[in-house]
Amino acid sequence: MTKNRPIRQWKQAAFYHLLVWAVFISYELLCLFTTVGLDGQYLHYGIYYVMYISLFYLNAHVILDFSFFKTKSPYLIAAGLIVVEMIVFGLLKAVIDGLLAGADAPWLSLKVFTRAYLLSNIFRQIFFIGFSIAYWSMLYLTRFRDQAQQMEIERLRQQASMLELENRYISVENAYLQHQVSPHLLFNSLNFIYYAVYKLSDRAGKGIMLLSNLLRYSLTAGSAQQKTIELKQEVEQIRNLIGLDRMRFNEKRYLGFKSNGELSGRFILPLALLTLVENVIKHGECGDPSAPATAELQLRGNKLHFSTVNKKREKTAYSTTGLGLNNLRKRLQNAYPDRFELQVNDEQDQFAVHLSIDL
Repeated sequence: MTKNRPIRQWKQAAFYHLLVWAVFISYELLCLFTTVGLDGQYLHYGIYYVMYISLFYLNAHVILDFSFFKTKSPYLIAAGLIVVEMIVFGLLKAVIDGLLAGADAPWLSLKVFTRAYLLSNIFRQIFFIGFSIAYWSMLYLTRFRDQAQQMEIERLRQQASMLELENRYISVENAYLQHQVSPHLLFNSLNFIYYAVYKLSDRAGKGIMLLSNLLRYSLTAGSAQQKTIELKQEVEQIRNLIGLDRMRFNEKRYLGFKSNGELSGRFILPLALLTLVENVIKHGECGDPSAPATAELQLRGNKLHFSTVNKKREKTAYSTTGLGLNNLRKRLQNAYPDRFELQVNDEQDQFAVHLSIDL
């Protein structure tokens, strides 16, 4: 349907042009017939009308299009080209008049340069060229109107997109503000529970405090405003997470963590290392003393190496979709394009991850 539309439009335009010319030629011939009579051959009339109709379209689609769309001085160039066009057309018309009259040398036998002959042909050319200019002006105005309408439609579309984006931003902002209410309420509740519990059980109070620190770090460090975090803060939360996991299972957890290198003054993408350790706790087997899980951090100059190795758990309550590692890879790609390497070795009984970053 879309491909056939230009063809239909072209056929429709051609039909209207043929209809207008048929009406115009019929009107002129009828006027001649009723006033002075048709003393020429029909073939001659046909040749003359083909010439003048060609002059009409040549002036509109070649002379005027070129002058106004391809040059910097359209009016001056259009006037000059129209004068040249009239001279060339007048000479061609004189030659054809001579040929149709049957003269051997038409430009000599005909009195081409008589005043009546010149004026009649000049006025005839001016008529068709003026008609052509009016036709071209109508096309230009229509084209300009269509472009203006298209620009207005595009402007309205962009305005609608901006309003849609603004509405989405407001919705997200409201959701974010609502999200902020819950953590504050949660932290206040945890503080209350901590002060109520730690006198009765130091172990339970410590667990609540570790959980509170982890939640606070996850929410603040993971926010859009926090681009990087101090490496030592990330390491501290790794230790908190491992400590909380050990408390859950009465210290019967075998996940070791060690770090080498100077951590001060180094910054890293928030939650990058913590995500890998959390992945070990969620999906790895950390309760087998014969195959303990390990997490190791090494810092050599600006090069950070972090690796985790764990035995696979036979049954887990969490689905292993790999979404966490995929999201981490995307975050690393945005933060460290071409400056990191994340290797995942998924074997039959063991799962290992190695991350290296140029800080």
